[in-house]
Amino acid sequence: MSPCDFQKAALDVLAVAIAAFILLWAPYGVASTKTTPPPMMHMTVNLGDQEALRTGALDFAHRCGECHSLQGTRLKEFAKPLDLTRAAVLNYLNPGHQKYLNTIQSSLITPGIAYRFFNKTMPPDLTVMAKRHTADWLYTYLNSFYVDPSRPTGANNLVVYNVSMPDIFATLQGLQKPVMKMGYRFGQRTQMALGVAPLTRGTMTPKQFHTMTRDIVTFLYFVAHPHQQERELIGTWVMIGLAVLVCLTYLLYKLYWKDVTPPEGGRWWHYWRDRG
Repeated sequence: MSPCDFQKAALDVLAVAIAAFILLWAPYGVASTKTTPPPMMHMTVNLGDQEALRTGALDFAHRCGECHSLQGTRLKEFAKPLDLTRAAVLNYLNPGHQKYLNTIQSSLITPGIAYRFFNKTMPPDLTVMAKRHTADWLYTYLNSFYVDPSRPTGANNLVVYNVSMPDIFATLQGLQKPVMKMGYRFGQRTQMALGVAPLTRGTMTPKQFHTMTRDIVTFLYFVAHPHQQERELIGTWVMIGLAVLVCLTYLLYKLYWKDVTPPEGGRWWHYWRDRG
């Protein structure tokens, strides 16, 4: 291939690449997806808090497990971290009466029910949701349902606009109303919910409800990251080992180069350059 042919082929490849880039990304540049995010509530996850893990597991089993599954774990995985016996796991954390070695399936929702009542979609697996989102996102989501008569369930959410999930915590938390402010939704400036305010009182105090939702998020985070504490421990020892290795390598460097005389006015690496 002559130089002219090679140059022509390179220009053709470049032109195809530019055209593909324009075709793939032009729609995103034309249609703005700018959306004002809601303020996130912060929480600290403590996987060493066994009481929070137990309470969160119990709340999940009896408040969330009827609709949502946890396919990323099995019932037997709860026994050791939660310090529970096999009988306790099967009796208290197994409303769907699953087998001990099974993954956790929804105890209520079937594909037929989901098709009829949940917009033809099964409720998402919460292992996936906990892996995909941060603990702050999950915590804000659980605390941010508000009354919306335009929705089929009568409720909406700050984090997930037009959410399909009903407000299952309405009796515990009480009803909330949206705090409307100007913002952007999919590039359009409009009035949107960027906060919530109490509307009615629930059976729990705000402190009790926030503690419950923190425990649920802690449990979901544990299910999504079951080996995090082990990774942190291993990572500490790896960093200590690397620090020791750096010290030994430096001592070896000093020992090896102590008898090497570099060229006058030069650095030690000039020794190899001058040898060449």
